[in-house]
Amino acid sequence: MTKEDIFDTAYNQLAVDFNTTPEALWAGGLIFTPPALNPGRRAYSDKLPFFELVTTGTAAVIMAEEGLWPALRQWAGDADEPHWLMEFPRMQRLAEILSPYGYALTQTFHHYLPTRGFAPAGAPEGFSLKWLERREIGAYYPNEAWPNALQTVENPARPDMLALLALEGDRPAAMAGASADSHTLWQIGIDVLPGYRGRGLGSLLVENLCHEVERRGAVPFYGTSLSNIHSQNIAWKCGFRPASVCVSAKKKEG
Repeated sequence: MTKEDIFDTAYNQLAVDFNTTPEALWAGGLIFTPPALNPGRRAYSDKLPFFELVTTGTAAVIMAEEGLWPALRQWAGDADEPHWLMEFPRMQRLAEILSPYGYALTQTFHHYLPTRGFAPAGAPEGFSLKWLERREIGAYYPNEAWPNALQTVENPARPDMLALLALEGDRPAAMAGASADSHTLWQIGIDVLPGYRGRGLGSLLVENLCHEVERRGAVPFYGTSLSNIHSQNIAWKCGFRPASVCVSAKKKEG
């Protein structure tokens, strides 16, 4: 796939997720849409969203209850570019708008897309690699050891499809996993146990896993938090670059 093909695939998926069109995303600017649970969306929740925001840098989509639109238009109106909507002071003001409705903001999610092909490599000296298919991953649930590579329990809406384990003898050292968040986009996660960090295992596993994901016809995407510098470094080393940032709101507890 070319870089253009990859971004077309990602924008088509974002359009489904945020109830808009790929053409609107490519055109840029601020877009308001009503909440929807469109077929084919990435099913991170089965509840109708109250508020979700995504920016690609040139475009921003606010998917929210229409009663919020006047306040949100005023909130967003003085932002020179869509990416400024994610600045912390503005997020504070957004939280104040949502709070009376009983909602609080979640953390921001940073998504990366590949900009080159992947070059698989063998295990470094002293290690072996082990592939795990979906049926074999089930043996790892309930999962606590690999919180980024695998989900906690089996999730049919976003199944863990494939994982790659690095072993030192019989001892697990690191794992990369891919979940089918949609038919076209599989999310990559990586965990390296503390005693094995700094040896290049993370990038090696991600590179090999992404090569196999592409071979199976899906586009790998990488998600990490703004403050996880180690994870971001792995993404950049493997040819990923920032593509979108999103934030949503959830009902307050109590």
